[in-house]
Amino acid sequence: MVKKVLLVGDNPTIVGGVTNYTRALFEEFTKRESIEVYYLYSSHRVDADNSFFKKTRLVNEDIRLYKIGNSKNLEKNYDHLQLDIESPFNDRQFEKALDIILPDVIHIHEMIGFSVNIVHLAKKRGIKVIKTIHEYWWLCPHRVMIDYNRRICDGPSDIVKCTKCVKNRSSSFDSSRTHLTQKLQRDFPALINLYKRFKNSGTKEGGATPENLSFNNLDIQLEEGDVVLKESLTRRLKATIEALNACDLLIGVSQDVKDTLMRFGVLEDRILVQHIGSLIGANPIHHVKPVEPNDIVIGYIGGITYYKGVHQLVEAYLQLPDEFRAISRLEIYGKWSDGYYEGIKVQFSKHSDFKEKINFHGRFVPHDLPEITNTMDISVLPSLCADTAPQTIFESFSSGLPIIAPNVGGFPDFVKDGVNGLLYEKANVESLRFQMQKIIERPVLLEEFKRNIPHIKSISSNADELISLYQ
Repeated sequence: MVKKVLLVGDNPTIVGGVTNYTRALFEEFTKRESIEVYYLYSSHRVDADNSFFKKTRLVNEDIRLYKIGNSKNLEKNYDHLQLDIESPFNDRQFEKALDIILPDVIHIHEMIGFSVNIVHLAKKRGIKVIKTIHEYWWLCPHRVMIDYNRRICDGPSDIVKCTKCVKNRSSSFDSSRTHLTQKLQRDFPALINLYKRFKNSGTKEGGATPENLSFNNLDIQLEEGDVVLKESLTRRLKATIEALNACDLLIGVSQDVKDTLMRFGVLEDRILVQHIGSLIGANPIHHVKPVEPNDIVIGYIGGITYYKGVHQLVEAYLQLPDEFRAISRLEIYGKWSDGYYEGIKVQFSKHSDFKEKINFHGRFVPHDLPEITNTMDISVLPSLCADTAPQTIFESFSSGLPIIAPNVGGFPDFVKDGVNGLLYEKANVESLRFQMQKIIERPVLLEEFKRNIPHIKSISSNADELISLYQ
């Protein structure tokens, strides 16, 4: 019997790790005769259908693609946390989608634009609910578990700390203002771009305002009125854990996900650790670059933002002794935010080797990966957050590149220290420098690590696994 499966994710046109995966999974499912797949997402960014005068509604964008248009939810509801628990306007449109599609299984990947109430609405109808945990929205409104001092956080074990964190973020984040800005950007792009140029005209070289790259040392004080925020966060955490335990199955994309969820009350028997697939897994790239001991190329591929830790990679590289920088290079590929890149330049450009030994190449497309990775000897993924299973792991390994990564999140599931790469102490520049120096000193390690790179699961194989769980 053919099963109807509804995937819940983010806007499939967006380029990003989880969305790249869910889009590929959806496309793979459309080829299978054993299931009939549909996709639902909620608008929350600049959207042609968003309007001051339109109500939240369900939009059929394609035969099997539905969207909740004019959503009342944002990507992060700091000042309206109740919307993460229950969002009446969006929840009603979700129920309309259920009425139309009549799914047997709902597989939730992203919660952006949705409330946890969708789990309960589906269960009331007897629908099987599976949730893959790709990030920590369920524990942290900020999703990445980085605290207000920009350090890795262990989760909501201290609700007072969470209250300070959300207070700090919501003080500079207002949902009404964000909605207005999005609509103005859509309707009057020329005016907004003119404003941005004027705003940045006083910065160095007319560029963006440089972002601060340091850890903060904030001492946030709670006031009497903040008890309401604390209670809201307590309710949110209780509601998210209850919703997770109401699911039929939770898929943790790494062991760290399972361990973390269990610490906060998610039932162990609900969680299956299953690594996700990757498009590149079916077509691994043949790495042909020979190792040249006098020109070791350290590479980075991925988004260039604070949470990805590229500034720490630059700092660690520049701390290498002169003789090791002389026989190595750092090549960085990926789209950057202007403020972050300006911050890196301000902090490091005075170093003589910043321009000589470090190259920022900018945005790339997947088609470019074979050429890019064949210029590198090793990939460094210096995340400052507990990335659960970033696609850059699969891209690096499928390209024949060993990896240097922090001992946090999902990295240890894939990178085995001294076997197919090296692990370093999370957010520790000196530890990262030490591991890079080890590779430059002993390039013979690269060939040893390459031989132990694991096979990367394809989207097709992952789809087979999931279909068996849907039955």
